[in-house]
Amino acid sequence: MSETMLKMNNIYKQFGDIKVLKGIDLSVEKGDVLAIIGPSGSGKSTLLRCINHLESIDKGTIEIAGKLFAFDDEKSSAKYAKGKEAKEILSHMGMVFQHFNLFPHMTVLQNLIEAPVHVKKMNKQLAIELAEKLLEKVGLLDKRDVYPGKLSGGQQQRVAIARALAMQPEIMLFDEPTSALDPELTGEVLKTMRELAKEKMTMIVVTHEMSFAREVANKILFMADGYVVERGSPEEVFGNPKQERTKNFLHKML
Repeated sequence: MSETMLKMNNIYKQFGDIKVLKGIDLSVEKGDVLAIIGPSGSGKSTLLRCINHLESIDKGTIEIAGKLFAFDDEKSSAKYAKGKEAKEILSHMGMVFQHFNLFPHMTVLQNLIEAPVHVKKMNKQLAIELAEKLLEKVGLLDKRDVYPGKLSGGQQQRVAIARALAMQPEIMLFDEPTSALDPELTGEVLKTMRELAKEKMTMIVVTHEMSFAREVANKILFMADGYVVERGSPEEVFGNPKQERTKNFLHKML
């Protein structure tokens, strides 16, 4: 019996008069790699940011690891879990952004241990050991005492992945993790993500990398204009898309 890690029902979100998400449903099981694809401006990144409350939804419900995180309130926009409960729910997730977001005044190692020590109250020595293990995993242990400014974009993004993993999340969210990188650096980041997928890390990835989506994801969500237009396995969505909109998009991308 698979365990549902994330469930979103009937999610609506607008900025001013612009409706960005129009009734989105999605469900992610433990070990799933869900790739969210679609044209720019289709609401993909907003959807991802709604999962961990970087953006607030207007309507709908969000359940994370079986706990209700956001729910409809008749009188106003959706209500969220608060305080300790919210913190506990959010601790299930790690996020990797488009632009790395590393602390420039801290070394690579300091970047990795900051949250485990101060947020999770982890013993500093244990946090350092975990950080070194993760840096080894992403192939950057030799950069532990270097400042982010001295690293290439691809190296910075791999450090950002290691930093998110240092909080020992059960779900990893990736918001176009390679779009700020040169093509030759993209490969090293995708390699790290492929390895995570092999280890059965639950991942939700907003991406323009169609080959990654096709090879690594087991579920594809195609979004356009704030709607889910098509969903299915990579074989179904890439090999035999049903919707005209999906066909046109893939024709341009592949």
